[in-house]
Parts: sequence; C-alpha cells; structure tokens
Amino acid sequence: MSVESSFGGRRATLRVALCVLLIFVCCVGNGQQPESQLSGRVLRADHGLPIEGATISLERAGSIQHNLPLQTATTDSQGRYRFVDSIADGTYFIDVIADGYVSESFSRDGTLDGKFQPITASTRLDVDFRLQRESLIRGVITSANAETGIPVAAVRKEKQKDGSIRLRVQNAAKTDEMGHFSLTKLQADTYFICVNGPNGFSASADAEGWRETWFGGASADDATPIPLKTGEARNDLRINVERELRYRVIVWPSGPEDSPRPDRYGLSIKGRTHSYKTQPDGSYVIPGIPPGHYTLGAIAWAADSQYVGEGETTFDVTNEDVVLHLRVGGLGEIEGVVKSETDVVPSGIMIGIESEHAAQGADVDLSGHFQFGRVLPGGYTFKFLKNPDGLKLRGVRCGSANVSKDEPLRVGDRERITDCELVVGR
Repeated sequence: MSVESSFGGRRATLRVALCVLLIFVCCVGNGQQPESQLSGRVLRADHGLPIEGATISLERAGSIQHNLPLQTATTDSQGRYRFVDSIADGTYFIDVIADGYVSESFSRDGTLDGKFQPITASTRLDVDFRLQRESLIRGVITSANAETGIPVAAVRKEKQKDGSIRLRVQNAAKTDEMGHFSLTKLQADTYFICVNGPNGFSASADAEGWRETWFGGASADDATPIPLKTGEARNDLRINVERELRYRVIVWPSGPEDSPRPDRYGLSIKGRTHSYKTQPDGSYVIPGIPPGHYTLGAIAWAADSQYVGEGETTFDVTNEDVVLHLRVGGLGEIEGVVKSETDVVPSGIMIGIESEHAAQGADVDLSGHFQFGRVLPGGYTFKFLKNPDGLKLRGVRCGSANVSKDEPLRVGDRERITDCELVVGR
C-alpha cells in the first residue's frame, strides 16, 4: 500500500468520526432539557388564565443572616416556569410576585411550618400558584409642613384566642414628595390605615417625629374601616398629621445576682416596635419614644446564648428623657404532678408553660411528675403540648391558688415552686 493511500484512508476515517460526533452533539442539543427540580404554573385565581412575567423566587432559610443570593425563574406566555440551574441542598421559601396581583408564598399544608420546603438533588417538585387580583388603597397626607417619606400602613385587626385584638400590618408604603401614598397588593379584606404606626411600626426615631394617626379616628379603636373586594381600589383618602416630641429611654440593667455575668441584655417595650443601642458606659438607649405609659422587659443573656435572667418595670414618658435602673432576677423552677380523674395518668403527656417572654415544655413521667428548670421570672400559664387519647386540662393549682390566663402563676427571682397540680380528664 502506498503512503498516499494510507493517508487518504485515515482522512476518510477522520471524516466519518467527525460526522458521527456532530450527529451526537445535534441529537443532545435538540433533545429534552434535564428535568427541573422545581417547576409549575402561575394562573389567575378567578378564571385560571396564565400569568406571564410572574417571578418565582427561592429564598434559602437563613439567607438574610448569611447574605445568600436568591434563585429566580420567570413565567412564559403559558404561565409556566422552571428552575434550569441546579438547586443546592437546603430548606427554602418559595414565593411568587406579579404586577397587579397579591403576592403568595407556597406552603405544603397551609401552615407556617409548611412554608419550609426541603429541596435536594433528587427533588422533583411541581408547584402551581393561583393569584388573586390585588386591591389598592391610595391617598394623600396633609400637614403644615408635610415632607416625603412619611410611613403609612394598611392594618388588619385579628382577634386572638384570649379575646384580645392584634394589629397586623399587611402592607406599608411611604409618601412621595407631594404627600401621596399607594398601598398595593392587598387581598380582599377590611383594613384600617395608620400613619407612622401602629405602635412604632416603621416610625422614625427622630426627636421630633410624626404623631401616630389613624384614618377616621384618634386611635385604632375609633378608626374608619375600609372594606375592599378583590381587585377594588380606594383612591380618596386624606389624612392630616402633626409633629410630636419624642424622648430617649436610658436603661441601666443589672443582675441577676449569684450568676455568671451577662454578656448582654435584650430590651423590649411591650406593645411597641423600637430599636436600642448599647453605650460604652454599659447603658442602653431606646430612642424616639412618645409620651405615654409603658412596660419595659429585659432578658439577660450569657456569652453562650443561654438566658440567665429576666426583669420588668413600668415607667411614664412625659416631657423629658427617662432614666431607668432595672434589676434582672435569676432563674427559677416549677415542679408538680399530673393527676387524672380516672386515677390513671396516660403515658406520652407533654405539658408546656408560657409567659410573654418565654415558653418551654416538659414530659410527664410514668408517676405523673414533671419539672421545668431555667424558668425566667414572670407570670406563667399551663397548656398541653401532647395530649394523647383526647385528654383535656381540667384545672391547674399551685399552692393554694388556681392558675388561669387571668391569674397566671407568678415566678419570682430564683424562686422554686414545687407544689403544682394539674388535673386532666376526657
């Protein structure tokens, strides 16, 4: 065989190999894309038509603390979306937003826990959303010296189990340079409009700030309700606001005694949203508090993030800064026994204690005894955390006093209570 014939045969073989390779690449390129870990559709809730341009986002649990980026996908003309890039193993929140519609978060079962969605490399999740058309509330803030950036909130009143009313902010906005505001993405409901609140929500900490003002009334109790249907807009609100003086609350916490020195203190004024700063001299400053009567709570924390004590005091703000010296009490204990109306205490019972600042649970042993350690000072109520066989908590008594929501068990500084009795029945 000649050298030329040999080279010619090799060239022919190379051409065949290249053709096979190109055919393989084309087949792969024109084939189906890899199956997505998360995909689905976004549709209108009223008639089921697709929503184009909706954005679905994956927020990893703890992403705010760890500054993790969001992964997003956008719906096409058929309302379909799919996450093309692989999703790292973890737990995620799945949210969707679209212009003109109420935003929504995915939950497996409609509960808060159901919003925590685990995703791994083997996950194949199909999540569809049906979005309601948004309702809107627009208006204008008027005052003698109105300025931009005044916060306005749409608030719902929610009745709690104990009969109290909770003010829950559904959406908030700030005024533009003309004093106009627009509250969007509201679902059909009844709302109350609050400027610079409620209870300090979004309020500035300036020494001279805007007074908390409700549309139609002097307080939340007197405010005018605004009922909205799906897709309805209310555009005619006018609210006049005034300035008010605010003051600093300077707190010097101490204690608890006979315990490791606290690493820091956590402060909270009951029923009010606020911030605070630690000063080099060891004091804490809460700015921007308007005149009124308040209750301040403080929890002492050790360096290992374990709480070591709690304290509480009441105070009034009138026309100047307030200085408070707050002593924090140490941890106590609660012990007792569970008794049954049938003289037989079923196994598997877990009970809990709860106060405004703390809660914990304890198992009931075979003899009916339970114990709570590291109990912060305060007022506590009891409840079932696990109640097999449909048991009900008939009554709670500690010492000579009955315990209820109206009359909680008071635990003092390093106090040990050992005579609680819980009666259960069917």
